[in-house]
Amino acid sequence: MKIFTKFNQTFGFTQMESRVVLFLILAFVIGIGIKVYKSKYSIKPPYNYSAMDSEFTARSQSIEKNDSSESDDSDAIGDKNKLKSNIRKTKVTDNPTSKLDINKASKEEFVKLPGIGETMADRIILYRNENGRFTIIEQLTKVKGIGKKKFERIAPYIIVGK
Repeated sequence: MKIFTKFNQTFGFTQMESRVVLFLILAFVIGIGIKVYKSKYSIKPPYNYSAMDSEFTARSQSIEKNDSSESDDSDAIGDKNKLKSNIRKTKVTDNPTSKLDINKASKEEFVKLPGIGETMADRIILYRNENGRFTIIEQLTKVKGIGKKKFERIAPYIIVGK
């Protein structure tokens, strides 16, 4: 008990505070003991990576075959750019010079616009049905989900018809 009294006097702890400190120290030591015991005596079977390696090899070979069959002289970056441009071409209306009348357009026509999916097309049509015809194209920004950026992407492809 002399040790605890000297400890309390040295650090200025009350008897209750010294008990709490002692409890925390014991909990810390027991936790370290459990961790050491588990690291020495727990037996973990080594993970077998061969199944994952063979799947990776098979997928890599199939990708290489697809890439080489498309074009032998193009690199991976060029293929990615081609894919992105193809996606953009299919999303935008077939004839970019003809603009889509947002007062008459159907759901299928709206989906062809960049950044407009089926849900957004439904929202536009619902807004049009509830609020009447659009008078200016900027009214599209009042539709939930169409912000400034999305509006700027679709603005070149839309008009408000009479």
